Amino acid sequence: MNETGRVSASDLVVNNIRSKIQRGELKVGDRLPVEADLAKELNVGRSSLREGIKILTAYGVVESRQGEGTFITDNVARNFFEFMGFFPSKENSEHLIELRRVIEVGNIAAIYDRVTPEQYDEIEKLVNVFDEEHTIDEYVEADYNFHNMLIEITGNPMLIQVNNMIAQMRRDLLYRMFSHPEIIQDARFSHHEIFNSLKAKDRNACISAVADHISTTRERIKSVY
Repeated sequence: MNETGRVSASDLVVNNIRSKIQRGELKVGDRLPVEADLAKELNVGRSSLREGIKILTAYGVVESRQGEGTFITDNVARNFFEFMGFFPSKENSEHLIELRRVIEVGNIAAIYDRVTPEQYDEIEKLVNVFDEEHTIDEYVEADYNFHNMLIEITGNPMLIQVNNMIAQMRRDLLYRMFSHPEIIQDARFSHHEIFNSLKAKDRNACISAVADHISTTRERIKSVY
């Protein structure tokens, strides 16, 4: 909005795309119409359209791919986290672990008795990856998806977005840690403890298992940097 209180043409572009996403008319992965068609649809000039697209790109809402077009993405949380300067380092990794403690201990207390049989099956598959010989890539994906699934069970979009903020940093830390076989064994033990507590629907055991897992991870960070 400009100083006179009028909405600029580029703001109209941003607001229109945002509204379409909120209404479900546009979803992650959808491609926007070509520039000429989109400008005509929104009744704005091409220069204003490009400016609006630049704003949406900076927010992480859209992504332009050379030769393919412009697509709806979901990089808002990641872009914000990187913009704030939270890149992998020993200090930031320790802060990350404390953030995870707050998120995941509270989360497990909320979902301990809400897991469906189908979700138990999916979680168990991810836990069992650590019982077998796999590549580091496979261990990272199993660990990442295990913790993500526990967050997603809440169905809380704000909690999920906060979790998305730390996604890349979590992956980077996992690759660093899983180059040490003893840490893979830590994950194997901890994930089984969390899963078994969930199966038992034992709230206190769930909280204890997650808290112990986070504490072990925090101690291991000291040895991998």
